Amino acid sequence: MEIRTKKELKFVINADRIMNGCFGGGILCKIKLLLFPNYIISFLKEMRIVSYYKHQKGVLNKIFLGVHYARYRKLGLKLGFSIGYDSLGYGVVIPHYGTIVIGGSNRIGNYAVLHTSTCISDNGKNIGDGLYLSTGAKITSKVNLGNGISIGANSLVNKDCVEDNVLLAGMPAKVIRQSEIWYIRDSFDKKVERIEELKKQYGI
Repeated sequence: MEIRTKKELKFVINADRIMNGCFGGGILCKIKLLLFPNYIISFLKEMRIVSYYKHQKGVLNKIFLGVHYARYRKLGLKLGFSIGYDSLGYGVVIPHYGTIVIGGSNRIGNYAVLHTSTCISDNGKNIGDGLYLSTGAKITSKVNLGNGISIGANSLVNKDCVEDNVLLAGMPAKVIRQSEIWYIRDSFDKKVERIEELKKQYGI
């Protein structure tokens, strides 16, 4: 998502923190991250800050953009991530270090899960909320995918699937069965509820 206001920036950073282990997203989370650094959360924070400054004007903002872009790139190299700074909605989950490639022209909804050795090539895909991309899965063609799509390990998606809440698997992938959206299936629904409450508090 394109982050254009400081309110949006603060909300999205907190949403990512909540989904990646800091339930409150507040002062206790910040203390925890200070004592026990989480480089995935640090990467996501820098990615969101880059998105914010990329859409601001003025010389000072461009300087801040350069500083944070350098941090974002350094952390990406450390973790194996090459993820477009505007490509992901809020509340993204990255469980592990390892190769993840997401092209910057893609637009992926909120609450996406990205496992290792995955790739969404850079050709302007539109993907709904609640994507679950299992280890080794790839989305190559310029496709449109619905909400709540889970993609099986090592699958290759190269066709549209506008149906919601389904499991895609295979090479090429096809609909295997209906599937609950991942955050209900994997008991992350309380975190999602907290984030949606936070969103209302911020008036976004």
